Amino acid sequence: MRIQILRNYVYYLKTSGTCVVILGSCWFLYQLRQVSQIVRSTVNINVLNLEQTHAQYIYIDDPRFKDVFMFKKDQDLHGSALEKSQSLSDMFTNWWKMKNHKIAYKLLYMAQHGDKTERFKAVTALSSLSHLKDWQYRHLAQMLDARTAVALARMSNVNLQFFLQPPYYHIQYNLHDILGQVHSLLLHLNTLCDNAHLCLTQFLSKKFKDSNRYLVEWFDHDLTSVGLSTESTIVWDDELLKSCVQAICHHSSMEQYSKHLVNAGALPILTAIQKICSDDIEMCILLAKILSNISLHSEYLNSIYESGWIGILSRWSRSDDIRLSAQAINALANLDADGNEGAKYPQRVYLLHPLHRVHAATKMDVVFLHGLLGGVFVTWRQRDVDTSALGVTDANTLIQTTDYSSTMIDDDHPQEFFKDLARDLHLREWRKIGQDFEVVLDDCPQNINVRACGPYFCRGDDACMKNDCHSMSKSLCWPKDWLPMDIPSLRLIGINYGTSLSMWAPFCPIESKTNFIKERSEEFVSKLTMANVGQRPLIWVGHSMGGLLVKKMLVEEWKTGDKHGICKNTKAILFYGTPHRGSQVAALKQMTQMLIWPTVEVQELREESPQLLRLHEEFLEMLKKYHIEIVSFAETKPTLVTTLKFPFQFVSLNSADPGIGEFFEIPQDHFSICKPASR
Repeated sequence: MRIQILRNYVYYLKTSGTCVVILGSCWFLYQLRQVSQIVRSTVNINVLNLEQTHAQYIYIDDPRFKDVFMFKKDQDLHGSALEKSQSLSDMFTNWWKMKNHKIAYKLLYMAQHGDKTERFKAVTALSSLSHLKDWQYRHLAQMLDARTAVALARMSNVNLQFFLQPPYYHIQYNLHDILGQVHSLLLHLNTLCDNAHLCLTQFLSKKFKDSNRYLVEWFDHDLTSVGLSTESTIVWDDELLKSCVQAICHHSSMEQYSKHLVNAGALPILTAIQKICSDDIEMCILLAKILSNISLHSEYLNSIYESGWIGILSRWSRSDDIRLSAQAINALANLDADGNEGAKYPQRVYLLHPLHRVHAATKMDVVFLHGLLGGVFVTWRQRDVDTSALGVTDANTLIQTTDYSSTMIDDDHPQEFFKDLARDLHLREWRKIGQDFEVVLDDCPQNINVRACGPYFCRGDDACMKNDCHSMSKSLCWPKDWLPMDIPSLRLIGINYGTSLSMWAPFCPIESKTNFIKERSEEFVSKLTMANVGQRPLIWVGHSMGGLLVKKMLVEEWKTGDKHGICKNTKAILFYGTPHRGSQVAALKQMTQMLIWPTVEVQELREESPQLLRLHEEFLEMLKKYHIEIVSFAETKPTLVTTLKFPFQFVSLNSADPGIGEFFEIPQDHFSICKPASR
């Protein structure tokens, strides 16, 4: 009986417990549902799904997958995809591309974090990779830092895809908006220099009158669209923009003011100007000059890089226009702290070679200085040769050859083909008979002194006859084009400076005090010292007044103890038509002087000038301490002065002979004596 009662109690307990569990679970689920609804109504829980992987779609242009929807089984799909097995060459090509991709990132890491030697090698290897895809170049470009970007930009074979476009480059600016920004920039620059640059102040007052008038012009642009306008005295056109950029360029040429441009926010404005004026080569040259002046301040490297100018300068450095490429090369060299050995190339000092990073060490410097009214890319260019008087070809034979060539020309064979064919036949024939001839070299001297030596002739099969004797292209700067072909370990530097024959020409008030030879020589010594000139063997090449500047620099350095090592390291000087005792061109009558008002440069070149005679005596005294080889070339032909309509002997033989070293009398005029006819 008790057992039965006990069993009943157990049954009741189980039943009631089960009911409690069920009811409790229902109540808990109900409460959970209520809480969930409350949370859903107050919080957007969809954000929790952001970490979940979404579907990815890859679009494949492959004929093997054109019937993919007809496959019923996965085996059919995989089987079709594997029908075409890769050949060994395809597998190797894919492996090589993947390897290049991985190598590129490793090289980039080494270029950014290695020591100087490792960075140099890594950048060289990175620039030589040629199997990367566009997206890989863009990815690497986004990972570049400023120092690595400049190093890549100075490599000769770098892919321009390594450099991103400037920020906001997609925005389309109109000319009026750009002019408004440029005017604000000029006003800001004038404020930063405390109105001390008179050229800038005068430009603003002349071109923009005043800021209030500028506001009227700015609003007039918007009023015109609704049929209203005000009378305007300023023409907002391309010429005004070019004048403004010239003013900015001139302002940046003052070293004390050039850093103001970055502080005033000029870099993005210059980028916008470059975009709308990319086809205007003169405007691009001005912009490149501005960037070259700013590049002297290495603390602005990141600002220049972030504004997108590194890629633009790299593209400009390959320009066919030497005026543009030279400025871009200077700017990149100034910014490349690892590759330029601490050298800086300030305004008017051009790096002619090496144009890019090189592994070989530089063994000697050669500095070129032009004369009055000259220039780096004017004075040192190749001379045009009149070939009508050269050769021994019979006239009848020439006529027959011409007629024969004309009969062969048809639509399928252009004229250039027959010209090249005739040239090849001529060279082949010359190789056979050239050794039987003795060829007189260009500019064979008419007279020499006892110390001068040749050779002045060569055999027809000599090496000098094989080097571009028949080249159709002319050199615009023979030091840059020819000397590195024979001596690649040189560093070539060209100095450029402005000169004028008359003081009626406009000049900058700040620069007018540097027109004297003494002041110019001090300026050049300071700038060449920035370029590390004087730290290795040195050769000077001077034309006309450029030779006097070389003498003045050396004499002044000798007097001050040669603290820069320039005299000690100077090994040779070449004078082209240098008036050591003055020139007759400066000997003007009093009435002519009043009419022309010659500049100090011309006045200092007077024949038998006491200053020049004293300079030459000091120069000869300096040569007693330093052994320097002297080679001088004098002109024997008069120079035709177009303005005066008669030939004139600029430098006499007596004035061109320094009385020391080798002396050659060359049958050329004053302007052609430094322009060789061929390499």
